[in-house]
Amino acid sequence: GKRAMELLNITVGTQSISPLYWAIESGSLVCAQAMIEDLLTIRADRDNYYYGADALFTRHPEVIKKLSSSAPSLLETLLEGLVWRVEYGNPVIISQFTIVLVADLIWTRLAAYHFLLGRCYFLFTLCVAVTSQSFLSYSKASKTPETLESNTVVFVCRIFLYLGSMGKILYGQIRCFQADCRNGDIDRSFYIPIPQYLFSLKEAGNFLLLWILVCMCIEEPLWHCGVWSTTETALIFSTHCETIEENGSKRRYTGFSCVAILLYWALLLDFSIFSMHISAYVLVFGRVLSEVALFVMALAFVVVAFATSIMALEHDFVEMASMDEWLLSLTEMSLGMFHPDYYRSLNSESNVLIVVIIFMLIVSIILVNLLVAQLNQAYQHVYTDMQGYARLNRASVIVATLEGISNKRWGRFLRGMNFEERLEFNEGDVGLAGGVQIVEPAAAHIVTVDSIRRFGGSSAPTMPWPDEEDSMEDRFDRLEKLIVSSVKKMGKGRSKKKKTKDNGSSVLASLSGATDEGSDGSGSGSD
Repeated sequence: GKRAMELLNITVGTQSISPLYWAIESGSLVCAQAMIEDLLTIRADRDNYYYGADALFTRHPEVIKKLSSSAPSLLETLLEGLVWRVEYGNPVIISQFTIVLVADLIWTRLAAYHFLLGRCYFLFTLCVAVTSQSFLSYSKASKTPETLESNTVVFVCRIFLYLGSMGKILYGQIRCFQADCRNGDIDRSFYIPIPQYLFSLKEAGNFLLLWILVCMCIEEPLWHCGVWSTTETALIFSTHCETIEENGSKRRYTGFSCVAILLYWALLLDFSIFSMHISAYVLVFGRVLSEVALFVMALAFVVVAFATSIMALEHDFVEMASMDEWLLSLTEMSLGMFHPDYYRSLNSESNVLIVVIIFMLIVSIILVNLLVAQLNQAYQHVYTDMQGYARLNRASVIVATLEGISNKRWGRFLRGMNFEERLEFNEGDVGLAGGVQIVEPAAAHIVTVDSIRRFGGSSAPTMPWPDEEDSMEDRFDRLEKLIVSSVKKMGKGRSKKKKTKDNGSSVLASLSGATDEGSDGSGSGSD
């Protein structure tokens, strides 16, 4: 508090002066910015946190208005100081070599086996679901007659789906729900209490799959047909009878079955964690899906808008006289599925043709190209860090897997790492213990300065550690002496050249003077 008040309130006699406002009004914005940053810096000791925001707004409740009118450039400094951020899930830090090495060691030697072991049951469930719902399901279009063997296999597989798969998912959902309720992890952002675990894509997929399996169990043809013994008209465990055809439960069941199979395959994407390249591709695909969702929303809006506008026109298309038909037709046009013959029939109705042309221009030129641009920009934004995000995903899986590993298995893993053995730096050079030695290509990480400081002489522990002769300061001193000596040599060389040049010119001058005197003497003698 005292530190903050020194920047906000100074009493001189009977007057109270604010150094912050004085700096703002006098134009010393650099000083004012330093004061604001100092006030909004959180300081902490072992017992308390100290933060000057309360003192600032108590002394100057109109500080935001003051900055807006007198120093707008300081508003960002003030507002940024009111926010405390912590760096979490940084894809750059997780890609650091040491973290990558530790994570890969734990993953390959410990976590991968337990993760695969836990997911094998789900993989087996997927095989059972595909067998009972796709390969051996009876369809009128296939015209494949029912057999006793196929009906028995379908019955066993579907019983396993409802008891083994649905029961296991229900048990997991109840555990997650109880944990969130016990810890108070309930989100009310949408005015509906939602457990926090449902914000995970995996758990949300399991929740949706649970209810789809419940609907399948309700509409199951085995219960509705009720053929529990072979008769003259039907085989045992038959899934085809007139009852389900009349009440439409067969259609509903196959629809739920289709969604369930898709969810099973979508939840299988967890296996992409075994390859960083595949995991990065899946993560990029998930991150650009939001742009596709925006495109679908915009397309749906345009389709509904133009369908309602066309319905307001007077036209003679009897086959397109209802709203749902125009919604379907415009959707087919936007997806390129509209039959070309129907386009020719629009030539007789110019008003409808003009509206359809405007619709196609908006969809094919604006929306589609905008989608391509958005996908390109989103990919460029994620591409540089996609390996880091993939490693973050693997790190979360490693942490979740390690929670279920016993202490005995963890101790066996540590003993297998042989941390007690000393590592060999070079051939015959045995170094320290407690590390991991890996072999990599020489060009992977080029080393120009050895990180090991080696000293000769006595190695007795009682001897003092020798001074580092090749310290950074010594290098700068030697460099400075080298520069000074080079400058001196250059100066001496220039002075020698200048002296030699002066001596040469004087000799030439004396020689020329002597020549002139000799010529004068010879001339007078002749006379």
